[in-house]
Amino acid sequence: MLEATIQVKPLESWAIDISKKLGVPIRIVESAMGENGTISSLVQFRMDGTTKEEVLREIARHPDTKELVISEESEDALMGNITINRWMMGKALQRTNIYVIWARTLKEGVMEWRLLATDEKDLRELVDDLKAAGAKVSLSKKRHINDFNLLTRRQESVLNKALEMGYFDYPRGITGRELAKRLGISQSTLYETLQNAQRKLVETYLLRKRMH
Repeated sequence: MLEATIQVKPLESWAIDISKKLGVPIRIVESAMGENGTISSLVQFRMDGTTKEEVLREIARHPDTKELVISEESEDALMGNITINRWMMGKALQRTNIYVIWARTLKEGVMEWRLLATDEKDLRELVDDLKAAGAKVSLSKKRHINDFNLLTRRQESVLNKALEMGYFDYPRGITGRELAKRLGISQSTLYETLQNAQRKLVETYLLRKRMH
């Protein structure tokens, strides 16, 4: 199995349009197909030099976005679920053996995607599909993963602490707020780290099941 990071400059993207307009980076934590072909994404906006009102206004103005339901906000970040009407690159990513772990906007109209792929062939086919759709694609990082290097050190450390302190127990032995405080990180960072780690473990397990 491969973990890869690719940089894509698509012909159009709601995230790039809004990121450019506001002058702030946008991180797409996860996406899922919604009703009537829409896409629901958990996104995080950095609030460097912008306001919540400006973010909401640009989302309302963009033809490809419907609304943002805010789930968490602080002085430096805004997180919530956004509904997307159309995603040009979505078709290329809807592949059985490709999973998007997260995505984020970079400078100069570039998106960076972190992916899990079953093998080199699937990754090459994805890159070919993106190029066929008119995007410029470059591979910035790639590695073969196994059970011992599946998670980053930070993800493994946070996951271990959460398990040790009863975060996964029912009822929970510690709240997310208390755990974040013990770890010295924000709640949004805690939830994002746990979510990415759990998602990677589940996706890898299911992907391997499909391969056998």
